[in-house]
Amino acid sequence: MNFLKQNARWLIATAFLYFCSCFGQTFFISLFAGEIRLTFDLSHGDWGFIYSGGTLASAIAMLIFGGYIDKYKITLNIKIVIISLSLLCLSMTFINIVWLLPFIIFGLRFFGQGMLIHIPAVAIGKWYGKNKGKALSISIMGFSLGEAIFPVIFVSLFAIIGWRNSWIIGMIILLLILPVILYLLSNERTPNSKQENMTNQLGMSHKHWTRKEVLKNWVFWAVIVPFLIPPIFSTAFFFNMVHLTEVKNWSLISFTALFPFYTGMSILTTLSSGWILDRFGVEKILPFYLIPMALGLLIFSYSNTYINAMYGLACLGMTQGLAMTIGGTFWPTYYGTKNLGSVRSLSTSTMVFGTAIGPAVVGKLLDLHINYDIILFGMFVIAIVASISLAITMARAPKLLPQNKI
Repeated sequence: MNFLKQNARWLIATAFLYFCSCFGQTFFISLFAGEIRLTFDLSHGDWGFIYSGGTLASAIAMLIFGGYIDKYKITLNIKIVIISLSLLCLSMTFINIVWLLPFIIFGLRFFGQGMLIHIPAVAIGKWYGKNKGKALSISIMGFSLGEAIFPVIFVSLFAIIGWRNSWIIGMIILLLILPVILYLLSNERTPNSKQENMTNQLGMSHKHWTRKEVLKNWVFWAVIVPFLIPPIFSTAFFFNMVHLTEVKNWSLISFTALFPFYTGMSILTTLSSGWILDRFGVEKILPFYLIPMALGLLIFSYSNTYINAMYGLACLGMTQGLAMTIGGTFWPTYYGTKNLGSVRSLSTSTMVFGTAIGPAVVGKLLDLHINYDIILFGMFVIAIVASISLAITMARAPKLLPQNKI
C-alpha cells in the first residue's frame, strides 16, 4: 500500500497513457473493419494490405522517433502524441478517398499503438528499479480497461450514431484525458527516489548498452523473434474477428460481449506477473508466457461454441497480460536504463512491424480460401516452437547479468 500511495500520481498518469493507446490498437480499429471494407469496397486482402502498410510505416517511424523520449521531457512527447492521435480520430469521420486510408492508419498505429505504449514503458523503466514489474502491472490496467469496455461500447454506438461519428467520441475522450495526465506529471518523478536502488539499473556486462551494441548482441536476436509472436498472432486474430464470427456463425455483438473474460484474465495475469517478475526475475517466466496463447489458438481452431470461445479468449488474455509486463521488465534488466528510449524503440518498432505482418499474411491466406481453422492451428504450432526457443535462450543469458540481478 505504501508503494501505491507514494507513486499514485505517476501510476495513474501512465495508466491513462496505456488507456489512450487503445484508439490505435488492432482490437479497436478492427471493430470498424466490416464497415470500412464495405464503404471502400475492399477485399480481406486489400484491407489487410492497407492496414499492414500503414503499420509497417509506423514501425519504421518508431525507430526514428522512439529515442526522442531520452532527449525531451515526457510531457512534451505526450502533448504531441495525444493531440495528433485525436486529430486522426477526427479524420476518420470524413475520409472518403481510399488512398488516404493508409496514411490515417499509419498515424493511428504510430501514435496509438507505438508511442503511447512506448512512452509509459520507457518512463517506468527509468523511474523504477526493483519495483518496475509492480509499477508496470498496475499501469497496464489502463490498457486492460480499454480492452474491456471499448468493444461493447463502440459496437453499440455504431447502431446509434454510425461508425464514422463513433470516432468523434474517441477524439473527445483523448482531449479530456490529456490535461489530467499533464497535471499528474507536473511533478515528474525522477530516478533518484529514496525507494529505489538505482545501482541495479546496469544491464549485462555491467554497462548501459547503446542501440548499436544491442543490435550486435546475440541475446537480442534470440528473444526478439519469439517476442514477435504475440503481436503478430493477436493482431491477426482480432483484425479478422469479424470474419471469425462469420465462419463460426456467431454474432459480433455476442462475441465482443465475451471480451471481459479476455480482459479479466489479462488483468489478473498482469497484476500477478508484476509481483512474480520482481520476485523471481524475467528469465524464469519468459519461456512459458506463450503457452496460454498457443492453447487459446488451438481452442479456436477446433471449437464453434461460445463457451469455448470464452476459454480461448481467457487464454489469449493470459499471454497478453504476461507480454506487457515481460517486455517492460526485460529491456532495462538486460540492457540498462541510460539509453532505454532508443533501445526499447527497437522492441517497439519490431512489435509494430509484427502487427503489420499478421493482417497481411492472414488476409492473403483467406483470399486464397485457406480454411481459417487451419490458419489458427498453424499459429498454435509456431507458438510452441517459439516457447522452446525461449527456454534454450534463458538457460544461457542470465549468466551475463550483474550478480545483484540474478
